[in-house]
Amino acid sequence: MRAVLDTSVLIGGQAIPAGVQSAISTVSIAELHFGLLVAADDEARAERATRLGLIEARFPDPLPIDDRVAREWGRLQAAVANRGGQPRRRAADLAIAATAIVHDAVLLTHNLKDLAIIDDLLDARTPAGG
Repeated sequence: MRAVLDTSVLIGGQAIPAGVQSAISTVSIAELHFGLLVAADDEARAERATRLGLIEARFPDPLPIDDRVAREWGRLQAAVANRGGQPRRRAADLAIAATAIVHDAVLLTHNLKDLAIIDDLLDARTPAGG
């Protein structure tokens, strides 16, 4: 199974089920860099820097937001808005979801509820449900 790992999975540090060919989005790298830069203290910053370094070493070529992902991201944002949701509140989640869709991959996330409004448009699962 091909899967894109959501940032929540990367932060969780949980093992990915056997047989999963995993990738990450450049959006997760941005979220992790942001988290590092706004860490409340030196201990948290050091922990986040270590995590980020390990993730970047494991995934040296994250999937970019190219024109195909951008179009899919726009489609997902419109779907959320048309269904009464607020797409700007979940912009990063929707960009990662769009990346998974374009790359014909399952989205592994710990935040299924955040994507419930569009669960008919993508295959999103928790890592345990992989």
